[in-house]
Amino acid sequence: MKRKTKWTKRLVQHCTNNSEYSTCYLRQYRVVVSQQCHRIASFLRLVLSQISGTVFHCYLGNTVLGCCLTAVVITMLAVLSPMIQQTKVYAAEQTLPSGLEKAQLEDKIDAYVTEHQDTTAGMAVAVFDNADELLKKYYGNVDVENQIAVTQDSVFEWGSTTKLLVWVSVMQLYEQGKLELDSDIRNYLPEGFLTNLSYDTPLTMLNLMNHNAGFQECYVDLMVTDAEYITSLEEALRKHKPAQIYEPGTVTAYSNWGVALAGYIVERVSGMSFSEYVHENIFEPLQMEHSAVYMDLSDNEWVRQKRAELQCYTTERDLIPGCFYYITLYPAGMCTSTLDDFETFAAALLREDTALLKYPETWAELFSPSAYFGESGIASNCHGFWTVPFGVLTVGHGGNTAGCSSYLLLDRENQIGAVVMTNQSGEKIYNRGMMELVFGKYERSNYTDDNEIPPGGFRTARTVRRGPFKVMSLSYGNVDGDEDQLWIFDGSGKRNKIVYSYEDQIQTSLPLFLMEVGVLFLWIVAFGFSAVSLLARGIMRLIRHFRKRSAAGGRTKLGRHCTNSDALGRWSTAAAVLQLTALLFLILIIHNVSAYALGDTYIWMFAVLGVLALAMGALCVYGLVHNNKTDGQYLKKRQKVFNNVTAFFLLVAVVNVLYWNLFMFWEV
Repeated sequence: MKRKTKWTKRLVQHCTNNSEYSTCYLRQYRVVVSQQCHRIASFLRLVLSQISGTVFHCYLGNTVLGCCLTAVVITMLAVLSPMIQQTKVYAAEQTLPSGLEKAQLEDKIDAYVTEHQDTTAGMAVAVFDNADELLKKYYGNVDVENQIAVTQDSVFEWGSTTKLLVWVSVMQLYEQGKLELDSDIRNYLPEGFLTNLSYDTPLTMLNLMNHNAGFQECYVDLMVTDAEYITSLEEALRKHKPAQIYEPGTVTAYSNWGVALAGYIVERVSGMSFSEYVHENIFEPLQMEHSAVYMDLSDNEWVRQKRAELQCYTTERDLIPGCFYYITLYPAGMCTSTLDDFETFAAALLREDTALLKYPETWAELFSPSAYFGESGIASNCHGFWTVPFGVLTVGHGGNTAGCSSYLLLDRENQIGAVVMTNQSGEKIYNRGMMELVFGKYERSNYTDDNEIPPGGFRTARTVRRGPFKVMSLSYGNVDGDEDQLWIFDGSGKRNKIVYSYEDQIQTSLPLFLMEVGVLFLWIVAFGFSAVSLLARGIMRLIRHFRKRSAAGGRTKLGRHCTNSDALGRWSTAAAVLQLTALLFLILIIHNVSAYALGDTYIWMFAVLGVLALAMGALCVYGLVHNNKTDGQYLKKRQKVFNNVTAFFLLVAVVNVLYWNLFMFWEV
């Protein structure tokens, strides 16, 4: 009875497809039937499957009996049922969604690569349909300097495409009934694990999949160069918890930390590490023998050795020295493999006859919309797979590391897929441009809103709003959008925003923008003033020293001369030294962050900035009091002005440290 109930639930879910038409494959023909027809046919097939104990599917390569059964069912329904729309049968497609003949694909890609060969390092590409591999080719070099060519044994980093391993793992556990997509994830985490939440709204797995859990960006220790930072996923997540700055479900802000958190939930539910789970439930069933996912690639020694042979380059083919980083939140972007394995994984997502998922309703759930562009009804995300509008609508994910890039795209309607891998960071010529040869021209206009956008600035939601990296929030977007960005203006909610694929742009007021930029600009001026004043004071002291020495026959010592204003002189010198010391620490922080080598040093760096702010605040008060004392000591007007300016810039420094949270070393 229990089994019957479970089967009935699956059947009901399977018969609730929202698409108008369904596509199946019967040997060499593509059969397009109406929604109602497909529901009834599926019902009959599932009933017969339960009776016979044999599951019959409706895709190319099935058993003869299964295909015959499908043909009979569809024919009977088309003749007998008045509610069924006309069934269309097409010969197997010989053209790609772009309109290009499949037979011409290799020549077109060869010509495309030749056109861009001057800036190409290494590239590997594969195109496939639901039954066959249409193209697989390797171009360029894994090591340009030594002319080592890209081959089938070359490995590349997936970057953020690794995230698809997380979402497939989640859907597997969902299919097994071990977790729910719409329940609070705190049910799957240790007590008190999420101490960074600012809202009582339940936080679900769907929020993590859609990147709208509300977390600010996490910049620190995402990529490290020292193996000593290799630790468990749980510890890495606990070490740097980003603040929750948006209510769940309200703002899209791409989050590596959120994806890694989903990977940790996979660990908690499955009882094994994420890397172990992926190997046992994805790599091994698909025979992906040349793939590694752990942060130091130690889960596959062959891949680790081959990765050591890979050199990485900029988009202009300039070498990036020492380009290997340990990604501590490794489920978000550490996977490394050959093109063969990358294609195998992508093809398994397209064909649905693989070991990844068991039931058609789970596949349907995975690729059904889970997030939209505002209130437009246009899907932006399908359970972690982003929608991308080429000539046809595709789903997939791209990825970038410090030295590699990748793209995985699926056109599920036409059953065409493609994967690209390069050893160039931020590469778009192949990851985006070349894909138009397969899927058609990138149609940004399909997603662009024509509504009038109110005046004002828009800043990215994927940023830091609390903690010592708050200055990152000054990043402002172009409301006209980049060609890579798709957007719809949404002014219906609590805030005006431009809804993008990966991250929203939130409108901010002009006064706030001017205030923030102004405060930061004044601090920059303060650094310049301090440097000039310190240099000038040093030069003047040397001049006075040598003059007095000359007048005294060379017997005076440096620093022996004293005037009535020396107290304020020493004060202004101390102010300049503190300002420049703060600048030094800011430079060190910026350098380390840009080099992905911050480590634990940021803690004491920001603590020092806090101490410097206290000292500058005290100096500011001291200077103002002494500058205006009436103790009989006469100060020239110009000296008073100079001292007031010094005090003002000290105050500017204190305001910047406080406003940008530079003292909050515990909030990194």
